[in-house]
Amino acid sequence: MKATEWYKEPFVITSSQLMRREIRAEELLKAEPWDIVVLDEAHHARRRAGGVGTDVRPNKLLRLMRELKSHTQGLVLLTATPMQVNPIEVWDLLALLGLPAQWNEAAFLRFFDIVEQPNPSPEALDDLARLFQSVETSYGPVGMEEAMRFCGGKRLTANRILRALRDVANVPRKQFENADRRAAISLMRANTPVRKLVSRHTRELLRKYFKEGKLTTPIADRSVNDEFISMTHEERMLYDEVENYISSTYNAASVKERTAVGFVMTIYRRRLASSFFALEQTLTAHLDSIKSGHDPRTESALEDDVFDTEVDDELLDTDDAAVLEHEALVFGERIAIEVLLNRIRALPPDSKIERLKEVLESLRKSGYDRVMVFTQYTDTMDFLREHLSENGALRLMCYSGRGGEVHNADGTWRVISRDDAKRRFRDGQADVLLCTDAAAEGLNFQFCGAMVNYDMPWNPMRAEQRIGRIDRIGQTASVVKVRNYFIPDTVEERVYALLSERIDDFSDLLGNLQPILGAAEDAVNTVFRAPRSERETAQRIVIAELDRQISEL
Repeated sequence: MKATEWYKEPFVITSSQLMRREIRAEELLKAEPWDIVVLDEAHHARRRAGGVGTDVRPNKLLRLMRELKSHTQGLVLLTATPMQVNPIEVWDLLALLGLPAQWNEAAFLRFFDIVEQPNPSPEALDDLARLFQSVETSYGPVGMEEAMRFCGGKRLTANRILRALRDVANVPRKQFENADRRAAISLMRANTPVRKLVSRHTRELLRKYFKEGKLTTPIADRSVNDEFISMTHEERMLYDEVENYISSTYNAASVKERTAVGFVMTIYRRRLASSFFALEQTLTAHLDSIKSGHDPRTESALEDDVFDTEVDDELLDTDDAAVLEHEALVFGERIAIEVLLNRIRALPPDSKIERLKEVLESLRKSGYDRVMVFTQYTDTMDFLREHLSENGALRLMCYSGRGGEVHNADGTWRVISRDDAKRRFRDGQADVLLCTDAAAEGLNFQFCGAMVNYDMPWNPMRAEQRIGRIDRIGQTASVVKVRNYFIPDTVEERVYALLSERIDDFSDLLGNLQPILGAAEDAVNTVFRAPRSERETAQRIVIAELDRQISEL
């Protein structure tokens, strides 16, 4: 079969980034109807504006899924974060699976608004009852035993409430006492299309299964420590200088140029928060491009920067990123970049690396013989392995877009397969696995009990996804230890501090909290793009807004 006829194969595994391209989408849709389509990380299928404002246009992936749903007998959507910004994102995903006609966008949002009210009006209660009736029509009647759970175990009360909710007339509902109304609302809230179409598995549920004997493997506890590592005076001065360059460059760009310039400035900021070495590598490539007029980096070099990155609510691929980077570098300032590079090259190694060495030794003495160290960037990973290799007793292994890598006796690094990397780490052939976000997706290391996040993603759910590589069913340690590194007095640190003060455990949260987690990344972007004179004010505003949203949960 020709490579161009891939869609004729009986079984296909491919990336959603590839499928959303116009030519691939056309091929996918012209194939014979599929028996089943499974979309992982389904939350990337969303509206371009994230459900905010009047722009209701779907992004490329959501548009593709809307066309594909009638081209398959079965559809499974997988995501740990179904809502990033707005509840309408959940509706969009459920609509792909099929909703009762009465559960349109407006009704869906209104339902969840009403059930949060302490004392809904009779008219609002009637609206809920009509939606409840449509759920029973589509998915079957609510059983008496289930209804009794909301009525203190009283069969007569449960029967009366069910009859009232099923009645076309509203007279029985008007006769509800306050306790009846509360029970009725709780019953309806527990019986929605969300309940019928979503299978949710939290760690608390898994712990419950273990206690009930449904699981034979215990679920580990989690110990997360945030460490705040102060920069030296020279590092802080350079950090502030880079921040000023980012904001001044972005604000000097025209409206037309800001998408491309904003993307590149976001790369700089993220790399700055990771390591000065990672920023140096990108600035060097960009300076070379400005001097030569050639495109700055290959697709493989862009992979870390586009991982989970969106522009105009479209998930970027390396082709998109290359175009934006090319456009932005026309705007680049050669002298300013040269000055920054000279300052970076004059610095000693990052302050964080010394703390990492101490933590790795402490974990080893505590009985954790294997540790994963996460970073967003392959460049930072290379920086870490160079400095950690100075300790000849520490056995290192790497995993990035280049594949697995092991240290040879002569000091060079040799590429190995993904499966071989996992096997070697499992068999104890390495003490530390250095890896990047993009490369580690889908890898499960429940035999490793400790993790260090050398840099932190702007969206806290990305950190949760990292931790999920080791905190999963089958974890052999009774306590999973996680260390998160932050730089004090930065907007990233302050956003995370607010979230960690108000939220006990990211891993158990879904639903109402998701807009907050999604907004965290927007908050960082807003602050670092603000002019220097306005940065403190912008930071206070976004932190206060995040605090307000959390308070309303």
